[in-house]
Amino acid sequence: MRLKLTAPAVIAVAALGTALTSGIATAATPAKAPTTATARAACVNAEGQENVKIRKERKLNSTAVGLFTKGATTCITGRGTGQSYSLCGRSGNDWLKITFRGNTGWIPAACGSREV
Repeated sequence: MRLKLTAPAVIAVAALGTALTSGIATAATPAKAPTTATARAACVNAEGQENVKIRKERKLNSTAVGLFTKGATTCITGRGTGQSYSLCGRSGNDWLKITFRGNTGWIPAACGSREV
């Protein structure tokens, strides 16, 4: 008996919804993800100057989560200052956040870019 009462109730609610929207059906459309070309255009690349460990934090003694290899490229996803270093022929305290081979972390900026 309940099933017979449920169907008319659903139809009535649907009819009311149509009446309230003046018969215009609207649906939310999800935002489109950027195309690969768009994502690449927004990417500023880091290029490995030497093999360098990807660190969990912006410190030389922080846990290593991976290795960014010489000649490899990847997008820089963040920048920041941290522990001072003297690596890759330069000194500094600027660090780059990258994701390389599934490992996200920090590398010294001097080791990840020729421009820095």
